[in-house]
Amino acid sequence: MLLYLIVLLIWSFVIQEGSCSKLKRIALQPSNILDDYYAYRHIAVIHFDVPEYTMTAAFKFIVKEEKTGGIGKCSPRNVSLYLKSGSLPLVRPDGSIIEAKLMKRRRKYYSLNIKSNGDEHMISIDSPIPGDWYAIAFRSWTDPNSDKIKQQGLGASCDTVLDAELLVETPPIVSLIDLNSEYEVQLNRSTDSSVMQVFIPDSLNAILALKPSCEDDCKLAVHVVAQEQLAGTIINSTDVFVPFKPYPKTFHYVMLRLLSGNASRISLQFENDTSADSNQVRSMSLIRKSLPEFFFFDYEYRDENDTKSMPFNLTSDGLTVLNFKIAGAYDVGGTVTVGMKMLDVDKTDKKNVFVVACVSLGYYSNITAGGSCIRAQDVTEADIYVNETGPAYVHIPFPEPGTWYVSLKSFCVEGKCKCAESCLNGTICENCDCLNSCSIKVESSISSSPCVEGRCNSHGKCMHYMSGGFVFSACHCTEGYRGFDCADGTYVLDNKDILVRLLMLTISNLAFIGSIYVAIRREYFTEAIVYTAVMFFSTFYHACEAGEGVYSICIMRLNVLQFCDFFNALLSIWVTLVAMASFGPKLTAFFQILGAIVLAMSAEMDRTALWVFLLPAITGSALIGLSWGLRCRRRQTVRYPSRVYRTIFFPAGLLTVSLGLICYAFLQTRSNYHVVHSLWHICVAVAVIFLLPKRHYMK
Repeated sequence: MLLYLIVLLIWSFVIQEGSCSKLKRIALQPSNILDDYYAYRHIAVIHFDVPEYTMTAAFKFIVKEEKTGGIGKCSPRNVSLYLKSGSLPLVRPDGSIIEAKLMKRRRKYYSLNIKSNGDEHMISIDSPIPGDWYAIAFRSWTDPNSDKIKQQGLGASCDTVLDAELLVETPPIVSLIDLNSEYEVQLNRSTDSSVMQVFIPDSLNAILALKPSCEDDCKLAVHVVAQEQLAGTIINSTDVFVPFKPYPKTFHYVMLRLLSGNASRISLQFENDTSADSNQVRSMSLIRKSLPEFFFFDYEYRDENDTKSMPFNLTSDGLTVLNFKIAGAYDVGGTVTVGMKMLDVDKTDKKNVFVVACVSLGYYSNITAGGSCIRAQDVTEADIYVNETGPAYVHIPFPEPGTWYVSLKSFCVEGKCKCAESCLNGTICENCDCLNSCSIKVESSISSSPCVEGRCNSHGKCMHYMSGGFVFSACHCTEGYRGFDCADGTYVLDNKDILVRLLMLTISNLAFIGSIYVAIRREYFTEAIVYTAVMFFSTFYHACEAGEGVYSICIMRLNVLQFCDFFNALLSIWVTLVAMASFGPKLTAFFQILGAIVLAMSAEMDRTALWVFLLPAITGSALIGLSWGLRCRRRQTVRYPSRVYRTIFFPAGLLTVSLGLICYAFLQTRSNYHVVHSLWHICVAVAVIFLLPKRHYMK
């Protein structure tokens, strides 16, 4: 307190006055690449630091498309953006279900739904909370079942890029004032705003008394800000009392702005709200135990000489308040879990004893005689209700930094009590005649971990991600599950559907048996080996990846199977085209080996790119054109190859391949993939039967 008085004495001689009341850019965050949203892990994080004494903070965002390859132009896409102070906003753009019980009343966030067409978009906030602000952005969620599976290279490849800026307005007058003294400030058109900083010690409620004096009709905006906006109103020349619930032992900011009128003189003073409920409060600070991994720490209650967490008593004559701190940046990327458990209750009376807990940030909440929480603005149901069945928990994902409070009170129910049943099941109650305060021993469990208690149910894995220099935890869901804790099974297939898809994708490869038989009958033995490899690796690749972990059969690592599948598919295209060119045994062997080497390298570089498929197709077609052209010129006729191949088998093969390519490149979606891709397998196998020529056709 002495240090505070010394600072106040020094600051009283320093009043910072300036003439710049316009927005000034103080930070740039360019070139943030956005991804499609399928889960929370796909967000891009942009961090801002809003200075103290900021009257207005304007967050400017520009989203555009930058072409990275392909053919054509980039079309604007829908982008979703959310902004919040202190920590990441937990959003569910896909409407997914969360099974874990989450704390309901959290700090508000701001949102934008925009197009990536290069236009400027602004979120302007008056009297912003100073400190860390986080924006998260992503390409807006769409139903994954309707999303098309696009072949890379068909059309333009584009990055969605977000540029962000922070602009702030600082006040002409900044002052540090004493809580117990009256202060006067003069505002006019040139100095139309002021910020006063005041330290408020422990206090239940406070009232800001304002006495404006205007030369003519005037309007003034008043805001009280700590770690959130505590109060705000518009006043004129009438005296006004602004009540608010302060944060104990925290600096608060009173922000004044002259909206209209030439000049105004305002005197302000703080008063205590003596009418507020002032139950006897026993405050208990918890000891932090930090672990080396990200987001792992506990808060425990210990007596002075204890070496481990201890239970404590809730008394009938007052309120017990636990408090713990969450640090900025390092602590907010995980999930804080608050749990309570009753101990040492007589079994005959256990069902009549309940514990109510109210969790709040910045101040503690009183508890009514009916077991509800008295918040800053209203009365709400409690966050945790504990009974004889065991511990109860509430989870706080991405907790805001600051001091958190857990208010506790125990109740005993006398006999049959209808109001107790409703009051202790989420109904807001001021009083309940048969609900009495009593004493009980409880054990607290306050801990932080990634995701929800380090897990994602049994349908995912908890991972750490980094974006914009910020680390956060999120679930990587499997088996079609989604949501913050992988509890939403909306898109989960039943075992029957999984089996049907698996069988379609694998059995459709048996169409290559016909290709192998035809190749052997026509003495294309190298080609037969390649077609056998295509059938084998395609079958086991899909058997490994299409079974959703239920029926999966993986004879080797999935990435090895994928490489073998793509490489042999490319090689089958190449050897078929070389066979159609009919160069003779020496040149055919040369081109087969050369193609195998180049295609192996290409498949390893980028096996899904369009150019990897076009390389053997275009080169092989050029070899066919060269070989057939030379033979036509030598024979001085265009009737080559034989008529039956030229008029029946070759057009039929091209038609079948074209049908397969259309299905593969344009018709595949996530919902019909198993049908369309199976059709692709069959089309390719049938096309080989048509296109692989008999030897005498090419003489």
